[in-house]
Amino acid sequence: MLKTVRIFRLALLLLIAAALAFGFAWLNRTPGVRYVSSGAWHYPGRMGDLTDEERQWAEVAWRYFKNNTQAGTGLTNASDNRPVTNLWQIGDSLIALTAARQLGLVDEVEFDDRLTRLLATLNQLPLTGLKTPNLLYNTTNAAMVDYSNKPATLGWSAQDIARLMTGLRIVALWHPIYSEYLDRIILRWNFCNVVDNNGQLLRGGMRDGKLTPQPEGRLGYSEYGAAALALWGFPSEKSVTPPYQSVIVDGIAIDVDARDPRTTYTPAVVTNTPYVLGGLEYGWQTPGNDTTLLTAQRQRAQNIYRVQEQRWQTLKILTARDEYNLNAAPWHIYDTVFGNGYAWNTLGDDGNFYPSRALVSTRAVFGLWTLWDTGFTDALMAMTRLTRDNQRGWYEGRFEATGGYNRMITLTTNAMVLEALMYKSNYGPLIRSLPQESYFNTRLSDVFNPPRLCMPQERKPGGPQP
Repeated sequence: MLKTVRIFRLALLLLIAAALAFGFAWLNRTPGVRYVSSGAWHYPGRMGDLTDEERQWAEVAWRYFKNNTQAGTGLTNASDNRPVTNLWQIGDSLIALTAARQLGLVDEVEFDDRLTRLLATLNQLPLTGLKTPNLLYNTTNAAMVDYSNKPATLGWSAQDIARLMTGLRIVALWHPIYSEYLDRIILRWNFCNVVDNNGQLLRGGMRDGKLTPQPEGRLGYSEYGAAALALWGFPSEKSVTPPYQSVIVDGIAIDVDARDPRTTYTPAVVTNTPYVLGGLEYGWQTPGNDTTLLTAQRQRAQNIYRVQEQRWQTLKILTARDEYNLNAAPWHIYDTVFGNGYAWNTLGDDGNFYPSRALVSTRAVFGLWTLWDTGFTDALMAMTRLTRDNQRGWYEGRFEATGGYNRMITLTTNAMVLEALMYKSNYGPLIRSLPQESYFNTRLSDVFNPPRLCMPQERKPGGPQP
């Protein structure tokens, strides 16, 4: 009898082990299931072919680019019918075009035509006196302009440059035939004042009549920019690990930038965009398995998601916070999980508080919905899925206080819709490898005729700038 019991127990254990093995194998092989995990929290992301409704979402987003791309330059207006753009938004447009091709919204001929016009412009883009791209450009003629769209040299932003460099890498990975022309774009630029030898991102502006560099980036955007530069071989250590402190928001630890916004002239805010982009593009790690980004960014993204979900669960307030634009003063809003010392703070570019302007951000909803398949993101999308003009594109979002639309329509929000849907259709991150051979790497290894513009091979970590 005892022997029979032992045999039964052994058989039962073997059966359980087999069932578990089969379950894990099925989970790993089943399209549409990928677990984003951190500690005890596990959420499956949304992956799989687009439904008919999701394809319509993509078509609406792409309509923005059809309406707002300038035929002469290939540049796309930053907002509907406003002919100005920056490097971040040019990076958005490159990723949006790649997504449009992968989702079947454009054919090979249209993709080539659009990309060719844009490549020609970027390879001849006017630069500042320090050979860096300007902060803003007119989309009709690619001239350097100021915020009123008048000719001017404003300076540069390493953060914006990094976004464009991410876009260039994504196009090259999905369409390597164009990689030489994509590489040539940044080989014209001088990186001495864009990132230092310790990996600190730099921005530049006019001071006493001269273009002067200073540190740039806040937690979230800083690591995202460093990861983008690392894709090209630039140092990233200092920006990957910026100074931060933890605050408790509704019982959940949220990391915030520890630098004083009064001295950095940059608001210390926590929003979704840099963390969502890190998930959509890298899976919260850079190719090469950078564990610093894997552990820090994934955990921070998870906590930011959780605190918004918890606010909905406890207060029944749909929450998806991000930066966004308005069509009236103060024009630009930082709608935050935590900002300048306060939870759920809504800040204008003018430094004032605008609690009535808290928004359920369309770009944040699409990122959260794609990376976390939960009841909370279902509820967000149910409220957001109609926040659009089918002939013009997706609105910035819906105001928390009134439920009314913010009818501003921007490049960045519509690009996020396309990028999120490409992630879903692609079953995961857009960047999964790096090119081993490229025109860029060949030029850097040319000992007789190197670029000599503070490119990666010229740098010594911790040493003086070249």
